[in-house]
Amino acid sequence: MSAKKTIFLTGAAGGMGIATINEFLKYPDKFTLRILDLPTPQNKEKLKKYEGNKSIEFMWGDLRNDEDIWNGVNGADYVLAVGVLGASQCDEFPEDGFRTNYGSTKKIIEAIKAQPNPDNIRMVYIGTVAMTGDRMPPIHWGRVGDPIKPSIYDYYATSKVAAERAVIESGLKHWVSLRQTGIMPIGQGGGDAPIVSHQPLNNVLEFISVYDSARLMVKICEENVPEIFWRSVYNMGGGESWRKTTIEGYDAIFSSLGIDYRETFEPNWYARFNFHGQWFLDSDKLDHMMHYRTQTYEQFQAFENKKAQEAMQDNTQPMEAPTAAQIYEHNQFVFNKPGGVLNVVENRDTEGIKVWFGSQEEYEAIPGWDKFIVYRPIGKPIVLDHGYDETKPAAELDLEDVQGAAKFRGGKCLSAAMEKGEMYKPLEWECAFGHQFTATPYLVLKGGHWCDECERGYWNYGEIAKVNPFFAQVWTPLHGAHETYKVKKVADDLIVK
Repeated sequence: MSAKKTIFLTGAAGGMGIATINEFLKYPDKFTLRILDLPTPQNKEKLKKYEGNKSIEFMWGDLRNDEDIWNGVNGADYVLAVGVLGASQCDEFPEDGFRTNYGSTKKIIEAIKAQPNPDNIRMVYIGTVAMTGDRMPPIHWGRVGDPIKPSIYDYYATSKVAAERAVIESGLKHWVSLRQTGIMPIGQGGGDAPIVSHQPLNNVLEFISVYDSARLMVKICEENVPEIFWRSVYNMGGGESWRKTTIEGYDAIFSSLGIDYRETFEPNWYARFNFHGQWFLDSDKLDHMMHYRTQTYEQFQAFENKKAQEAMQDNTQPMEAPTAAQIYEHNQFVFNKPGGVLNVVENRDTEGIKVWFGSQEEYEAIPGWDKFIVYRPIGKPIVLDHGYDETKPAAELDLEDVQGAAKFRGGKCLSAAMEKGEMYKPLEWECAFGHQFTATPYLVLKGGHWCDECERGYWNYGEIAKVNPFFAQVWTPLHGAHETYKVKKVADDLIVK
């Protein structure tokens, strides 16, 4: 029998962290879990049930602390970088978001490199669909390699873009980036954050169950994972049955309570665009390799409904379900918080109105439920051009291919030579604005990243789209050529080149 593997798991007290612990504990003879999270009373209560388990090593600490990261990585066989500062928290505290999400990733990479056996340590980085940003119809089908475009004001996404770039460019022999989509069930308190109002009502998202996400974590740590799996980026979704619109999600939630979702909010309480979400063209690729999916959306909902009914029966003082009027009042209160769409409108925040609606006039033109059009996109998917011949195997890509890709991005490859098929050796590039940077062909061609200087300072998407045909594919169809405003960023000066 093979020796037990030591798995270092960050973010252990989060929803995905706990599901991952439960999945690993099914195999006590194979794995020892070393788990890290902040020593808050809430986290200690969540993890209390695991105390005394011989397969778990508790580590209370902070992702931003070098020593805590070192202690977690030292002697580990796998690092599952699940822990993050979440989206709503990053909205409120952008600097903390970068220090946690980007900073901890850099620390993990440095700690792995400092080990005596860095090539044998496997790093699993959990990215996010938010990195590719707003993909409303007609460009709602996406795949890895599409342009990186975090939505404006989305500091969670920008911190994760910087972190994924660090992982891809790390030089580690065994890394993988999994762009996680929306997880169900949604974490407790998810409806109390103003970010909920940023999601357009006809937005699309391919969800995944937290149980299948956890199952994938275990699958990756098995002995039989092929070498070709590593040093790659994958979209991590639930598949066809999990592809939903925002309205379909609300209808499923509220119909189970006997409530018409239209009684719980107004159409103009939600943004028109500038969120994130897509239906994946390529999420099946990951499942074909790892075979981690176990539930359709319908099976998941039946399972969750059964759990809820059993919990109600076991509860001696069951809570009454809220009424439509109570939910309406709650939503109105939350969306009026700073950062909420109603707060932006109420305070005549011209920048926010432009970002989420286009203009004051377009906001005022949003109809009520009697005329609001609810739709599910249909038709043949629009597949974005990545600027090179994707029918060629990666082993056959050469300097001519990267030069073509750079030109399609409005720039050029400055390197005079490239070894055919060498996707992980850095080359020199220049973007349309004259910024020169170093990046591997994989980062650009396969990851969808481009100029790191353009990722800092401002959201300047309209100007970028004018000179970058690759990027224009995800801006112009939703905004036209006339929207060229800039929005100042904060916190990304914490990125170390």
